[in-house]
Amino acid sequence: MSLKSRACLACYGVGTIFTALSARLIFLAINQHDKYAMIAHKSYISKVLIPARRGEIQDVNGNSLARNEPLKNVVLDGRLLTSGKHAKTPAEIADILAAPLGLAPDDVISRINPERMYVPLKKKISEDLAAELDRKVQAAGIKGVTFEQNFERIYPAHQMLCHVVGFYGYEDAKPEANPEKGEATNSEPNTVEPDGAKPKTEKAVGSFRGIEGIERSMDNWLAGQPGWRYFEKDGRGKELMNLAGEERAPRHGASVRLTVDLNLQQIVESELEAACKRLRPQKATVIMMRPETGEILAIANRPTYDPNDAKNAKPESRFNFAIAGTVEPGSTFKAVTAAGALNYRLVTPRTEIYCENGAWAYGGLVLHDHHPYGTLTVSQIIEHSSNIGAAKLALQMGQERYYNWVRNFGFGQQTGIALPGEVRGILHPRSKWQPVSITRVAMGHEVAATPLQIITATCAIANGGKLMMPQLIHEIRADNGEVLASYKPQEIRSVITDTTAGQMRDALVKVTGKQGTAKAAHIPGYNTAGKTGTAQKLLEDPKTGKKYYSHDKHVTSFVGFVPAEKPAFCLLVIVDEAKVSGHEDVGGLVAAPIFRTIAERSLAYLGVAPDPALLQQEKNPNLILAKSGRN
Repeated sequence: MSLKSRACLACYGVGTIFTALSARLIFLAINQHDKYAMIAHKSYISKVLIPARRGEIQDVNGNSLARNEPLKNVVLDGRLLTSGKHAKTPAEIADILAAPLGLAPDDVISRINPERMYVPLKKKISEDLAAELDRKVQAAGIKGVTFEQNFERIYPAHQMLCHVVGFYGYEDAKPEANPEKGEATNSEPNTVEPDGAKPKTEKAVGSFRGIEGIERSMDNWLAGQPGWRYFEKDGRGKELMNLAGEERAPRHGASVRLTVDLNLQQIVESELEAACKRLRPQKATVIMMRPETGEILAIANRPTYDPNDAKNAKPESRFNFAIAGTVEPGSTFKAVTAAGALNYRLVTPRTEIYCENGAWAYGGLVLHDHHPYGTLTVSQIIEHSSNIGAAKLALQMGQERYYNWVRNFGFGQQTGIALPGEVRGILHPRSKWQPVSITRVAMGHEVAATPLQIITATCAIANGGKLMMPQLIHEIRADNGEVLASYKPQEIRSVITDTTAGQMRDALVKVTGKQGTAKAAHIPGYNTAGKTGTAQKLLEDPKTGKKYYSHDKHVTSFVGFVPAEKPAFCLLVIVDEAKVSGHEDVGGLVAAPIFRTIAERSLAYLGVAPDPALLQQEKNPNLILAKSGRN
């Protein structure tokens, strides 16, 4: 090959190489521009998040139930610490900072880096300690030690309302529960948000967030949104000045105000605590609700725990029995049964039912009453709590109609309260009922209800027939005080007529009278309506796995409202396995007295005065009866 040919070939080769390189450069400059621009951007721009302050949880009067304790983070700017004519050595800086912060001097020295202007040294120290250190740093002429704001979640009410408020902390990712199998979930409940105001943000998994209670269910509102700032750094990673305009302030979390009144809560807690010391039960629950609106005024469980030390709480102490636990409601359920027979006009309050003198064979089994009653009116069946009478009322309705009636009162369904972990309870489908099931459900057996379901159903009788959704959230306010969401009472449906409700109220008032099962619940000067419940506990044989009803372990209860004609509140008391003698382990002797002490103090706090005529009648019944024309 000639020299000329070789030269041409070389030129062609070089040209081809340069053409390929040019094509590659054009491809990178156009098609891959964004990718490499981002890589370059990351090499000299860094982002720091500015945390948002979590919103408060408050009672209806604005008293704090969960708030942020202001704290400080100690931050080092290595560039300022090591430059200037008054710069101190790392050892001198460590002498000032190490001991007060509980750090070893070598730890402080190792964190001082001339190439870095933002190094957190110690997080969450008290503001008093931060102020003291700041004075020492200033006196020593040290530049580059700053104290940035931080917060810690605290619960000033401690155990009070712990199952409602919940707590905030770190949570690992967990497998989802299966609600179709009746498993309680820890996800947000299906609450109705006004005008779609609920913020749509992704939930953090394996991060700091609300763990239980309102802290969890309202986490999107409480958390807020963190801010950020960008700063520039050189090729060696040395931090330069902040970028102008590249900063966004955090949006602090909103405050959630509950319907709970802390003063009423204090009354409930103190009386429940005193009762538990006396009765030593396994569990106990008290719920106070306003019948007209469904607003929860107070709610307490035992055992309990302190959210400030939640990590050391026992699982059983953290269990919210009011919404996640179930009991057979026992005789409190007879009010639902009697209301059905009255509402369908199958009976009147004066209709007489033969109660078989205390023993009645039906469906191959014998149903007993605690006393041998002969003929009782419908009103007396409630007053004396006859099992046989209630069973015969349910039979008049028939299985299908009675099953639908119980469902209509909300049993076997979640109430929709704004708390995580609520269960549906157990109401077996009618297709699975045995021939005797209708007679057992009628008196509160073969059905399991949450305490919240029981009081919600009772409120429907107290308010004239409206089944209300339990309301726990009053309103949500932004950091600047603006109301972001206001929650109004929600009527689910009408379950009984006003006439039926009035008939049931009259019957329930007699329960607390001299001939009723809950004389201990009566409050002088007030018409007190209510119903006792005493249910044998359903236990399981550890050897055979078979379930059976215990003869000596009971769940006792009383649910009532006062004044009966215009209730200020409805109140439920449930006590599981009170340590009392067998004949005393009944709702009228265990739960009813607790109801009375709570109700008396609560009526005084709410300013509901007793009826002078009733007080006079109780002092001198004959005189009042003569004046009223009764005989």
